Amino acid sequence: TVIHHQFFVFSEAGSMQVGMDPKAWIPGQRFSVTMSPLPSQRLYAPMPQDILSYSELGPKTLAETRPPRTKKRPHTKSRQGCFNCKARRVKVALIPLSCQETQPHPCSNCVGRNMVCVYPSKDQVQRRRRPVSSEHPHRREEWSHGSIISTSTASPLTRWQTLSCNSPDTFSAADLRFLHHFLIAAYPHLPFGSEGIWKTSLPAYAHGCPHLMHSILCLGASHLSRITPNGKKYMPLAIAHRGKALKALGEALTTSDQCTRTELDLLLATTYALTIQSNYMEDGLVDFLVMVQGCAVITLRILDIYQGSEMFDSLTPEAIHTRILPLLPLTTCCDAEMLNISILTLEGIQPLLVTGSDRITYQAILNIYRGLQHSARRGFLALSEIYNSWVRIGSQEFREFLDPGNHVSRMLLLHFVAITVMMWPVFCILRPSMLETPVADLACRQWGG
Repeated sequence: TVIHHQFFVFSEAGSMQVGMDPKAWIPGQRFSVTMSPLPSQRLYAPMPQDILSYSELGPKTLAETRPPRTKKRPHTKSRQGCFNCKARRVKVALIPLSCQETQPHPCSNCVGRNMVCVYPSKDQVQRRRRPVSSEHPHRREEWSHGSIISTSTASPLTRWQTLSCNSPDTFSAADLRFLHHFLIAAYPHLPFGSEGIWKTSLPAYAHGCPHLMHSILCLGASHLSRITPNGKKYMPLAIAHRGKALKALGEALTTSDQCTRTELDLLLATTYALTIQSNYMEDGLVDFLVMVQGCAVITLRILDIYQGSEMFDSLTPEAIHTRILPLLPLTTCCDAEMLNISILTLEGIQPLLVTGSDRITYQAILNIYRGLQHSARRGFLALSEIYNSWVRIGSQEFREFLDPGNHVSRMLLLHFVAITVMMWPVFCILRPSMLETPVADLACRQWGG
């Protein structure tokens, strides 16, 4: 709602000053008093000698008696400025706080205030300039959900915006709760060091990115279902959002060859969100492994084409060594006897190994156990290698590895689950502070439920 302020001018004596032009009065019209901000005007009524009939004033004389029209000040309102400047009613070019309209780059106002600079799309600007429909003369044109967010590319979300506009989603009050819970408690900690962007920029991108939006809502609903009483009622909603996210993600991946750097980053963010969400599903181990492989594939594509990400700083092995490993202790975090028993149990599976995927996974798990015997840092480094080893497995072979009838892979994955439980103290060092609840601490153990 736009509030217009009316200013009144008072004289030195304290009375309101109003005025009227007597020569502009025409017989038959009602007498009216107009407000004027000019202090030199006085209130007076027309005198008889001032009243002239239309016959006494010719057309030319009447036109000459009318006050000259003032020149209209040129329009200075920002038509294509960002939403932040529009909300603050900032003008363009005439004052220091003007919106520079530097899209696709952020304006200096948003940069100085550390705000996400979001510009209206071209369609939105055109819709705003159209006259109001005759059917609804009092209805104001509303902005649609699509928007262009300032990045290094001109319109990174154009294709996905069009898709979302053609099939708009209706979000409920429960979805708003899921989004709120995501922002305060359920945001991911992966890739490492990206907690801040998960709470700021990525939710803004999700506004025009269907697969990211549904993955965020899915993650918020799943986490909320684990830490609240009677939270199981949220799981059907979480599964529904997961299905929509996977469908939109699949459609986006079909055109991944045409994706910009920003779009690839958003694909990676969606994959990470679904990976974290699968931890909260009792039968989500297979989903977790599939999404882990997807994260690795998209990461390799980003590094191969652009040599780095715009949003995530810890994707390369060099970044892991320089930023993450120094945070971990050089002492062990696991019970020595438990590690010895686990190694003996794992070695008992070795004669049963048949496929190459079984052997790769077996060796990676053995390296993790031995790394944990030395220190938490070495164990974490070995854990990252198992994810890389799964990427090297072909798609068909990986599906056979995940087949429920493959009992050898099931035993190997049981060891993997045991490792995630033993390394929980390491994960607590690397993840941000979240809600301190027993159920949340057991989130990654839902696979054993």
